[in-house]
Amino acid sequence: GVFYNRNGSLQFDKVDDSHAGRYSCTPYNDLGTDGPSPIINVIVQRPPFFTIKPKLVYVTKMGGTVQMHCDARDRDGYHIPQITWIKKDGSLLPYGRFSVNGGNITIEDIVESDRGIYGCQATNEAATVTADAEIMIENVSPRAPYNLTGNSTDTSITIRWAPGYIRQYLEYIIWYRLAEAPEWRTLKVNDKHVLEATITNLQPAREYEFMVLCQDNYGDGMFSKAFRYFTKPTEFEQPENGLQDALLQFSQIGSPRNFYVRKEQDNFVARWEPPELGLDQLRFYILRWWIEPQHKLHGSAETSETHYILEQLDEDEMYTIQVFALSTTNYTSGSNEYELYVYPYRRVKVMTVSGVLILLFCLAVISTLLYMKRKRIRQLREAENMKI
Repeated sequence: GVFYNRNGSLQFDKVDDSHAGRYSCTPYNDLGTDGPSPIINVIVQRPPFFTIKPKLVYVTKMGGTVQMHCDARDRDGYHIPQITWIKKDGSLLPYGRFSVNGGNITIEDIVESDRGIYGCQATNEAATVTADAEIMIENVSPRAPYNLTGNSTDTSITIRWAPGYIRQYLEYIIWYRLAEAPEWRTLKVNDKHVLEATITNLQPAREYEFMVLCQDNYGDGMFSKAFRYFTKPTEFEQPENGLQDALLQFSQIGSPRNFYVRKEQDNFVARWEPPELGLDQLRFYILRWWIEPQHKLHGSAETSETHYILEQLDEDEMYTIQVFALSTTNYTSGSNEYELYVYPYRRVKVMTVSGVLILLFCLAVISTLLYMKRKRIRQLREAENMKI
């Protein structure tokens, strides 16, 4: 992993502890050299690692106290990196109600604004690493979504919103109706990380009313403020059909069914069945997979088939995989989520092959030693026979 370049520089491809030390450079030509350069000390730095991580979730009550523990060390195990706490939504820590002792933080007199995700950051000269923790307050529902906006076509309206509270497992339900209608209808947003929804099969040039409801493990939160938006008019009036089902304007495409992932030969293959509702409106399928537990989107693919070969999965990782049906009106409906752990096949294979090679080498060494020992014994016996 060390390369000598023609310009006189020394390149380290993958730095490790063996590269630390004292270096000097000595130039030569046909007349000789004027001596080496001054000594250069190379110090290999590594990111810190956590010796104590905070719990993922702390559940408390209003007015309670939360203490979150965190500690880290440099890779040599002796030096302590700088440890700081932040709130991941960008807001400040509660003034006058928190204290930090070493890497531990204590927050007293908990109020509603204290809930959220916190980060313990360990920093040294090489890098900064973060461990997350979340404070949840019992019997306090999530805040209402806000800042609703929209755009429309003649038969659909897309609304977007800002989350009232950032949490990984919030779910959203869209309530909508004609502005003058008494009955509300609902649409659940299947992707927990999408902050928009498209309602299709609406009537042209009509005003619709929307509200967004969020949910968490403690139940329903608050509704957003009511938001009204018009669909665009068409150039002609559609003929009225008295026999038309009144629910038809609210029909959507169904979800892909029986979604699963299996290892077939050397590949992971995702398979599913088409939706039962709105199959004639299907445009294509969207497959997405996230790395857990941070639920980070790792890949996305589009296909018109009911199967897909997953070729971009890293070993020794847990994934959540889901397939969505996309309609011609840009409405998506998601299948069940499937969790998949990718076993470290390559690593185990390399270790197995290495073990076999080491074993063969040891057998070869033992065989050689036995052969040399037998040869020596035979030579000694021959020497004794010659003396006799």
